[in-house]
Amino acid sequence: MLSSEGLLLKSGEGFFDILKSDDLIIGGYASIEVVDKQNDLITLEALDDAVHKFMGETSYRNVMSNHSNVQVGEVIESYRDKNGTIHKTGVDDVGFYVVIKLREDIEKAKEISRGIRKGTLRSFSIGGQAISKRSRTNSELGKYNEIDKLELHEVTICEKGINPEAKFDILKQDVGGEKQMSEKLEKALEELNGLMSQVNDIRKEGMEEKMEPMSDKEKLDTMSDDDDDDMRSMNASSEKQTMETKAEKEEDKTEEKKALDEEGARNEAGETVIEGGSPKASSIKLKGYDNEDFSTLNLSAENVEKAYEQFKAEQLEKIAYDDLQKQFAARFEAEKEVRKESAERAEYDAKSEVAILKEEFAELRKSLTEKDNEIRKSAEVAMSLPDNLPTSIEDAANMSWDEIHNLARGD
Repeated sequence: MLSSEGLLLKSGEGFFDILKSDDLIIGGYASIEVVDKQNDLITLEALDDAVHKFMGETSYRNVMSNHSNVQVGEVIESYRDKNGTIHKTGVDDVGFYVVIKLREDIEKAKEISRGIRKGTLRSFSIGGQAISKRSRTNSELGKYNEIDKLELHEVTICEKGINPEAKFDILKQDVGGEKQMSEKLEKALEELNGLMSQVNDIRKEGMEEKMEPMSDKEKLDTMSDDDDDDMRSMNASSEKQTMETKAEKEEDKTEEKKALDEEGARNEAGETVIEGGSPKASSIKLKGYDNEDFSTLNLSAENVEKAYEQFKAEQLEKIAYDDLQKQFAARFEAEKEVRKESAERAEYDAKSEVAILKEEFAELRKSLTEKDNEIRKSAEVAMSLPDNLPTSIEDAANMSWDEIHNLARGD
């Protein structure tokens, strides 16, 4: 696959070999001189030149996973397997053969190693940059793109690639490690499956024996015996359940009565508590309806009690809210009065008040002056009265008509 920048990603869909498993080493062809699914063909000369440069830098023999940025291994020059066969990294008459050693120090590499052992990862891919690419036409291959020069950047391990012949094998594998554990698990599963099959066969035989037809007399006897046993069992169970239910009810009534005695006849919201301590389904009365209409509701004592507790909490919350609303209203009114007085003080005009007071003082002074004048005139009149003027009512009553006429004439 060639991008607009000339980056090259080539992969195969075959299977590589696991050469060694404890220090996991795999080997296979990463690129073959064939036209791949993207209609590209990398020549052996271009591969040989690119691989030579790639192997020349030991620090950059990168092995990746699905062309990611995580290095899961390195390309090594060669490996001798247990049969003495030497596997070498290089380009031969078929293509680019690569030997890879997987890392063991990071979890991603361990994950890739597990995928290789399971067989889910068995293809190679190469990543690099195509330096020279031209269009070709061949009677056998048709029209395709030939890459005759490239730079190799990485070899990657993947599930399925583009190059149909790129594959690898496990060259080294620890038979005493994960493989042995896997074989043991498989063997244990096989034994377990065998035991389960035997159990199923036994159950099947037992069911077939139970399904054998019985005579009418045997059926009647069996049914009669079963009915008697069931009736005795039901009666015993019913009696036991009745006694247990009575004991539980008595205990519940005692606890509810005690709770009512402690709380009193009224709850915190000031509402009368339902007789018996807790509401019951039978206490729901609605004209035109009976208890069957409420059959879909779970009106057990426990649920009804929970509903009451919720209702009680809502009522208490409402009371608290109303009380707070009253307090807030009074507080708000007080704040309004304070603000009003403050505004009035800010708008107060002292000069006009002083002028009004001056006018009132002037009026008062004028009134006092007039009163004083009247008093003075009265005193002057009193001082000019005749000497024989009676000073009391008794004196006036004892006067004769002649004295009165003389007083009137001023004699």
